[in-house]
Amino acid sequence: MTDHKREGSRVARPDGSPRRRLSVFIRRVALTAVAVGLMFVAAHWPVSTRQGVDFEVSTIELPLYVKALDFVQRDAGYRQLASRIVPDDASAEARALMLFAWTREHVRDVPPGLPVIDDHVWHIVIRGYGTDDQKADVFTTLATYAGVRAYWALIGEAPKLALSFVQVDGRWRVFDVANGIVFHTSGGDLATPDELAAEPALVEAAAGQRLFRGRPYLSYFTRFNPPDPPDVLRSEQHMLWPRLRAWVKRLANL
Repeated sequence: MTDHKREGSRVARPDGSPRRRLSVFIRRVALTAVAVGLMFVAAHWPVSTRQGVDFEVSTIELPLYVKALDFVQRDAGYRQLASRIVPDDASAEARALMLFAWTREHVRDVPPGLPVIDDHVWHIVIRGYGTDDQKADVFTTLATYAGVRAYWALIGEAPKLALSFVQVDGRWRVFDVANGIVFHTSGGDLATPDELAAEPALVEAAAGQRLFRGRPYLSYFTRFNPPDPPDVLRSEQHMLWPRLRAWVKRLANL
């Protein structure tokens, strides 16, 4: 076969023909349409969230994309608010104290006649009022967004006391947002849970003879066992990437 014929055979191959290009284009359009369709279905997949009003919990259904957008918006709101309250160069202790003071000032007691609403921490910030545990939730969430790990727990017998635990210099320190108490050692350092358990006098020095829900405040620490920090902090679950990692981990376990 001559060079001319070989060249002619290459020209005649159908790979680059208009019909071939049209077929490839149609397949690409079809695959794109399928992908967009699947994304649309996934975005509108029905999911639910829960809201408590006066301690009665109801389930609210909504599309997945609405829930996802709400989550991203709250994540950005926490981050921006924490950055406005706390300067970048503040120490962990200073951050905790500033956020403690901010929460005390901006999250008031539930006004008489208004409902107790339990949904998202960000909504507590917007409403500007909440229960004792909700105040602790706001404080520990903002602390976490400010770079200081924190969580809260209920202690004692009902009615329980909501305490916040903030990690400062590698050790957990104790705060009571609702009652405005910051616990200190005799040397003036922020007290740890173990120090309060070993020295009830530190509690009395901070709280005096005050009552809480009709009981002596000190009685909540009579048999105080410091709680173990959870493996995954609730406050971290408000953040986008930790939440996604936890979600992927749950899927992997399933």
